[in-house]
Amino acid sequence: MNAQPLAQHIFDVEKRRAARDAVSIRAALHEPSTVSHEILVGNLSPFGFMAISPRGYREGTLVRLDLPLIGEVNARIVWSLSDRIGAEFIRPFDARGYRELLDTTPQKAGNDTD
Repeated sequence: MNAQPLAQHIFDVEKRRAARDAVSIRAALHEPSTVSHEILVGNLSPFGFMAISPRGYREGTLVRLDLPLIGEVNARIVWSLSDRIGAEFIRPFDARGYRELLDTTPQKAGNDTD
């Protein structure tokens, strides 16, 4: 990602629809018709997530994220940089299910890097 797209990405992050919660959730991610692999979700909102992934993805790739208590959620990759990916959910999930997930998940400290 060169300087211009990175600057645009930072600008876009600042205008998100909802603040993201810092979390540390191991979850399965896969493209339709492929085997899933484990990722580490670092931040999450009902609208999207950022994660560390051993696989790279292209912008626009459709994926399924399998979250504890929520189940599979369809998403679209918005950005990919090194081993990190950002995605938006195709349909935001309900706030009650989201709160239940957060209540059962250890919160990530603000200074954690993974």
